[in-house]
This record gives sequence, structure tokens and C-alpha cells, in this order.
Amino acid sequence: MKNKAKQSYHPFVAIAFYLQMLPETLLTQIPRSTRYEWQHKKITELFGYDWYCQNKHLFTTLQQVAASRRLLQLNKTFLRIIAIQRFCKRYQAHIRHKVFNAAGTAINNIKKVQKIIGLSLTLKFLQLSHQQYRQLAQKIRCVKSAIHFCIPKHPAQLLQREVNVIKKYCADARYLLWPLVSVYHQIIRDNAARFHISTFYKYAGLLQLKRNLSCHRRKNHHTGIRAPAPLQLLHADVTIFRTTNNIKAYIYLIQDNFSRAVLQYAVALECRASVMLGLIKKVHSRYLQPAQIDNCELMTDDGSENYGEVQDFLTSARGPALQHIVAQKDVIFSNSMIEAANKNLKYRFLYHKNIPDFNSLCHWLPQAIEDFNNRPHHVLSGLTPLEVLNGKTIDKNYNSKQMQLAKAERITENKQQKCCGYSF
Repeated sequence: MKNKAKQSYHPFVAIAFYLQMLPETLLTQIPRSTRYEWQHKKITELFGYDWYCQNKHLFTTLQQVAASRRLLQLNKTFLRIIAIQRFCKRYQAHIRHKVFNAAGTAINNIKKVQKIIGLSLTLKFLQLSHQQYRQLAQKIRCVKSAIHFCIPKHPAQLLQREVNVIKKYCADARYLLWPLVSVYHQIIRDNAARFHISTFYKYAGLLQLKRNLSCHRRKNHHTGIRAPAPLQLLHADVTIFRTTNNIKAYIYLIQDNFSRAVLQYAVALECRASVMLGLIKKVHSRYLQPAQIDNCELMTDDGSENYGEVQDFLTSARGPALQHIVAQKDVIFSNSMIEAANKNLKYRFLYHKNIPDFNSLCHWLPQAIEDFNNRPHHVLSGLTPLEVLNGKTIDKNYNSKQMQLAKAERITENKQQKCCGYSF
């Protein structure tokens, strides 16, 4: 019969035995013979006994700490304070520049110590003032929030699913060339989410959802001339577009002032009055006559394409009559509305396409016009130009009730979120 192997014990088990710190569950597993040997061993004859006598107070302290749960808890707390001090000293540059959420790690550990000895005593041991603590807290970010604020403490911020809606629409290939304001109104039209446009712009900036824009310069303009209803005032203009092979093409447009809709368009290699005349006749027969308009004004610039046979037709037209207005000559206003449409078509659509020649421009221009006419416009309170042209009423206070309900629901749901523990 084989002899049973002798059991070996970890040195800390023996230390705990001599300090009377060994749990009863472990003590009962040690054979009585072994316990008897440990109890009656002459420790005075063991190597290092003199060193033990010199440092006996350390083992006595250890014994007292282990015997009290409160002392053990305080001991762990002070060790954590020392660790926080070392961490802040070593990673002070990371904390200052908000790298790797180092400030969040420090604040999270300070809060753990605070639960044991209170905030004032914690800051005293860390040699931090309350102002320094607040400044440190401002450097942390809540990882659950897009704006890095604690969700339960700032419940009015957007829900995660609403943030995802913003990301989805701004990344949608159909809307990549749209201005952000049009994307916002498309979200509202689709009932995908409800929030104010200022909130949308704020989150779009935080999420870095920028539009793919060509370089351009903005100018501040006063409010131009405005019609009271559709088909009361029209704008006509010609703009130049150069293809990749440097062919100069002329894009002709006629736009309604009230609805912003492009009614007719054409593209040609020459700037001629005959092309503009053809568009005016189409607008007169397809839009003005069926709408039974009594009188309509047509605003153009002083270009040669607006005279000659065009002037003859405008003078003789009836049912309805057409009154020709030259911008900044007959009136103080410029023809800025249709110039803005020209710019919009080019910078929001055509400049983003590969248009090597004239035939390619003829292919892409109808799509650009369709996109412009069916895009939600902020000045139309989220309606499209064709909707307004067809009689849909512009409501400046639209969706206000739905916005309030969405905000109340957002606050209620955010208040139920579990705090991440990192942010104030």
C-alpha cells in the first residue's frame, strides 16, 4: 500500500495560523498533527526570529487590520488613494489633453474612495481643492452619450436611436449632395424622429457629419422680392457650365418665385433668345393658362437673350399677360433667387458628377432638376417646391406639437437610464 503524499502549505497559510487569522474552514482541513507541530514548535530557535522581534509591530498591525472589516476597508481605501496619486502624476499630460479617458479613470476611483471616507477627506488626502476636482470632472466624457454628458443627469439629450437616425440619413447616398437642412426636413417628413433643427445641426457637428461641398464664398443678402402665391412672379436666367473637356454649355432656367420650383429648363451650346423664348412659351401654355392667372411678371437680367423675339412675345402675350421686369433696373431687387438655384444645381449636384462632354450634361441635368424640385426646403417649412406649386400650404409652425411630445418622451426615457458613473 502506497504512503499518502505529505501535504505542503503556502507560507501565507502558516503566517495566518500564527497570527490567528486563518478562517475556520481552512483550519479544519489541516491535520491535527500538523497544527500541534506548528503550535509547539520552538520559534525562538528558527532562523530570522530576531528580525521578527524587531518588526513584530508590523505583524501586530496586520493582525488588527485583518480582524476588523472597517479597518480592512480603510486600508484598501488608503491604498487606492496612493494609487490615484501615482496615476495622476504619471498621466497628467493624458488628463490635461483628454487622452484615453484618463480623467474618467481618476474620477471613477475618487468616487469609490468618496463612498468610504467622504469627498472632503478624499480631496484632502489627494491634496486637491474642490475647484481642481470640478475642473478634472469637466475633462471626462460619458461614453454612452454623443455629447459626452451623463444621460440621467441631462435627460433632454437625444436618444441613441435618434442619433442613429441622424447618422443613417446623413450617410444615405440619396442625400449626400443635399444641404443638411434638407436632410433634416426629410427626417421629419419620414417621421423617423422629432427634434428641432438647431439640435440636428448640433449633433451633426458633434458626429462630424459634414456635407461634401465644393469651395464657395457666401454673401449676406437682404430679403428679395416675394410673390404672394404661385405663378405670380417668375424668374428666368442663363448660367454657364463647363464640362471636363472645356466645352462651354448654357443652362436655361425658369423658376417660380413663391414655390421655388424650376418650371422649365434647357441646355444649349449657344446663348440665344430663341431658346429662352421656347421655354417661356412652354411655361405660358403648360402652367399660366391652365391656372387662369390674370397677370404674371417675369424677372430677368439685362442679358441679350431676354430681348428681341422674347420681348415681342412678352409684349403680345395674353391670357395671361406677361410683364417683363429687368432686375436692378426696373426694380431695386436683383435676380438672386434663380441665381441661387443655378448655384444650388451646380454645387449640390452637377459638380459632384463626372460630366466629360455636352451629352453627359444633357443626361445629368434632368436628374439635377428633379432632385431640386423634390427636395425639402427649409424656407418652405420642409415642403418640396413641387408640393407648394401644386397648392400645399406652407405652415411655419408645423410639427411643434410632435416636437414637444418627442422631447417629453426623450426626457422620460433618459431619466430611466443607468448612470455611467463617469460624467457630471
